Amino acid sequence: SNPTDLETIYGRMLWRMQRAKMTHSIRGVLWHQGESDQGAGGPTGGYGWETYRQYFIDMAASWKRDYPNVQQCYVFQIWPKACSMGVDGSDNRLREVQRQLPTAFARMSLMSTLGIDPPGGCHYPPAGYVEIAKSIAPLMKRDFYGATFPAPITPPNLRRAFRPEGTQDEIVLEFDQPVAWDDGLREQFTLDGKKGLVLSGTRAGNKVTLRLAPATTAKTITYLDSKEWSQKLLLRGDNGIAALTFCEVPVLP
Repeated sequence: SNPTDLETIYGRMLWRMQRAKMTHSIRGVLWHQGESDQGAGGPTGGYGWETYRQYFIDMAASWKRDYPNVQQCYVFQIWPKACSMGVDGSDNRLREVQRQLPTAFARMSLMSTLGIDPPGGCHYPPAGYVEIAKSIAPLMKRDFYGATFPAPITPPNLRRAFRPEGTQDEIVLEFDQPVAWDDGLREQFTLDGKKGLVLSGTRAGNKVTLRLAPATTAKTITYLDSKEWSQKLLLRGDNGIAALTFCEVPVLP
């Protein structure tokens, strides 16, 4: 109701931009946030991830109103249990909401923060922020300056998970680009919240086939539960960028 309320972060930024006569000069927004929506009290009595998508859409509409020449938005999928927040997988679900934000936008790119070294988890050392800048710079060069690249410059993102016809001991993960596989990653996947069901995996292009033991009728799959994971063992694309995590994705027939 009062976009330039100086008691708010949004208001202070907009107030400065208006007085600098820069509101029509903004072409892109970079968004790295979500820590307090993982485990702190949400506005409806939950955690915050439940309302995150709609709140983000409302905020983006305000950006477009107050900075009418914004063309592109860059969203960073935050660190698992960033700032040590998250209860019973609430942070996993928050990252899944972030992963799905582009389904509501025509011009949005995602970038993972997994794999940033030196890590920060919440706030990063200067060298960590340098790595974050390096990861997003190619996307901005592509969008604003027409740069082209011979290989993907985005993190691998899951398109779908499905069972091959007539099987219950395999699940295929189809990504938007080729990924690298290491059998040590099998412990990073949970089926209906249960670990230890993935025996091995094989990669063929942008698909990873997980062999399961025993066979299971699990309905959802999660990659990287924050309760137990390693920065040294991450699913990555052939481009070296850490894949976006996903949570409770339906396993399709």
